[in-house]
Amino acid sequence: MRRIDGQVFINAVRAGALAVVREQEELNRINVFPVRDADTGANLAATLKAAAARLGSAAAPLGVGDAARVAADGALDGARGNSGAIFAQFLHGLAGGIGRREHVSPDEFADAARSGADSAYGALADPREGTILSVLRAWAHELGQRRRSDEDFVEMMRSGLAAAREALADTPRQLEVLARSHVVDAGGQGFVYFLEGLSEALRGGGDGEWTAVEASVAHEPAPAAVGHDDVDDRYRFCTEALLSATTGRVDREALQAAVTPLGESLVIAGGDRRVRVHIHSNEPQRFLETVAAFGVIERSKVDDMVLQQISAREATIALVTDSTCDLPERIAFDLGLVTVPLSISVGDESYLDGVDITAEGLLRRLQATALAPTSSQPPVADFRAAYQRLLAYREGIVSVHIAAAQSGTWQAAATAAREVDPERIRVIDSRTNSVGAGLLLEALGEAIAAGASLDELESLANRARADITVIGTVRNLKYAVRGGRVSPRAARIIDALHLKPIIVFDEMGKAGKGGVAPGFRRALGALVSRVERFSGGKPLRLMVVHSGAAEEAAGLAERLQRRFGLADVPVVRAGTVLTAHVGPGSVSVAVRRPPQTH
Repeated sequence: MRRIDGQVFINAVRAGALAVVREQEELNRINVFPVRDADTGANLAATLKAAAARLGSAAAPLGVGDAARVAADGALDGARGNSGAIFAQFLHGLAGGIGRREHVSPDEFADAARSGADSAYGALADPREGTILSVLRAWAHELGQRRRSDEDFVEMMRSGLAAAREALADTPRQLEVLARSHVVDAGGQGFVYFLEGLSEALRGGGDGEWTAVEASVAHEPAPAAVGHDDVDDRYRFCTEALLSATTGRVDREALQAAVTPLGESLVIAGGDRRVRVHIHSNEPQRFLETVAAFGVIERSKVDDMVLQQISAREATIALVTDSTCDLPERIAFDLGLVTVPLSISVGDESYLDGVDITAEGLLRRLQATALAPTSSQPPVADFRAAYQRLLAYREGIVSVHIAAAQSGTWQAAATAAREVDPERIRVIDSRTNSVGAGLLLEALGEAIAAGASLDELESLANRARADITVIGTVRNLKYAVRGGRVSPRAARIIDALHLKPIIVFDEMGKAGKGGVAPGFRRALGALVSRVERFSGGKPLRLMVVHSGAAEEAAGLAERLQRRFGLADVPVVRAGTVLTAHVGPGSVSVAVRRPPQTH
């Protein structure tokens, strides 16, 4: 392979992102620097999923330069944590080095790789060796050593991967905290996983199947086993802001000077117009006020790292689900939720739900074709790999999945559990989907935090699922007709009468008809009435999900809060599988009622 084009680049990035997503729990386990907060894997996975999803959502074929910029912008938007911000800056430097090229040769890519590594170093106020930076530099240096226009890309990347693995193995000799904990740097290991996936794609793999890769360096005791005395409380909050320039460009030097006194682990990633600023600080509000003086804050987040560190040590039972489960990102992160993705196909194109395409990107593809999308359950091997990783340092697993009446996902998970360790893994048929499964997982997470055993959690799940249901409506039945779930004649009649269907689920989770309402606004009102009937007027918890009807969903959440006196009704955007089946404009509410006495 003497040159790569945009599609090869996209396939390689998607494969690399998937490798990190699959191994994120291993990265969380070995995460000890700069803070033992067990989130490096989740942060890198979120960053790379955002990059891959932006590429998967691109509306037109891209040259390699445009693809690199799209990936970099997606990573910047989705970056989380120290490692995520560094990786986003690496991609920005790589894109800058590639420029506007439609194709790139090995020597041109080697130059761009050096630009990416240098850019990553430049993003940190205090770069440290023994981290992802060292692995990036070793990889880029090896590519530079093989810098020839007639070099074979596959061989060059194989050699670069070997150099990255050597640099990773050396990280415990560069950072004493790694040597003391018997681990390599988690960010560096994440980059090696990314390269392994990328290299496999270049060799002709990456066909949708995934095989677990072994960690590059053997690890001994998990950081999660370290006691509370090792909690790092010097800086409590991991604080981030995505900043846009109001005019001209962001003055990065002035921004760095203003923010540096507020903490440590400062990373400023991005370009001239938009940057993501990351810092560990005890003054998150002051940080955000300082950053706001340099532009407009698009998004921000503040994580309590002390609570994360304590939670990481105390969690003995892991929660696993599949990508049909919908939860707000913050709640999923707090639960430490491990998600195994389904796949979704449109014609010959196949994507992993929540990994390499957004719901909006999927809808653009569906609008350009008459083909009906199809979804597929994860293979047993994916569940097997996830369970094996988790049981290396957790006492047990509770795995909660979309209703067996709707998908074969539960069966695949149950098969994997029997193969791995049926005594330590409990696979639960949620008998619901989307935010309904989310409410069940939330209840289980509360019980885990209270110290419940596996038996107690399984019993709780079996009781609680009977008290959870989902009720929804859709703007039109176009996608239900396309998928064969509603006849064209019935849809024409309903549309002609301006009626909106109410969708309900039976006790096993099978969808059914709950009547119709005259107009979408009244259909939303009907959801409120059904919530009241199901819960006896006293719901314990509600959650709203939508597929591109954000305003209506927010309005429904506010109405539910007022009606039932609840402090909070979270609203979440539906994932790609649900969106594919119901189309744009759906709104549903999940309700958990008080336990029923029988």
